[in-house]
Amino acid sequence: MQIDQSLTESAKKAVDFVHSQVKGIKAVVISTEDGFEVASRVESNALVTRLSAMSSSLASLGALAGEESNLGACENLIIEAKFGLLLIFQIQREQGSLIMSVVAGRDAIVGQILYFAKQAARNLQNA
Repeated sequence: MQIDQSLTESAKKAVDFVHSQVKGIKAVVISTEDGFEVASRVESNALVTRLSAMSSSLASLGALAGEESNLGACENLIIEAKFGLLLIFQIQREQGSLIMSVVAGRDAIVGQILYFAKQAARNLQNA
């Protein structure tokens, strides 16, 4: 997938939107489906490369699980861990798919993350 300036700017807006709307967000990363970063906002830059790669793999597993279970295409994954949450969203675009990963603390409200991240994903899907 070719990452042009327009896509990068749209992805940065989506990242900033999600980060600004939900309390407790630690990272928002948008990457290509093969794991390369497009835009991010994180507390630690070391997290970005690893998160992009892991999210790509998890999104692939989610897609396979959805299809094998006859549930259809995977739209998002939610991982609840001891110290926080990881939400992974599929963004289907004509030019190629993107993945948005959101890392949040335990104080974040899952419903808010879902609402605002899906809104940002829709905007990016049509950009």
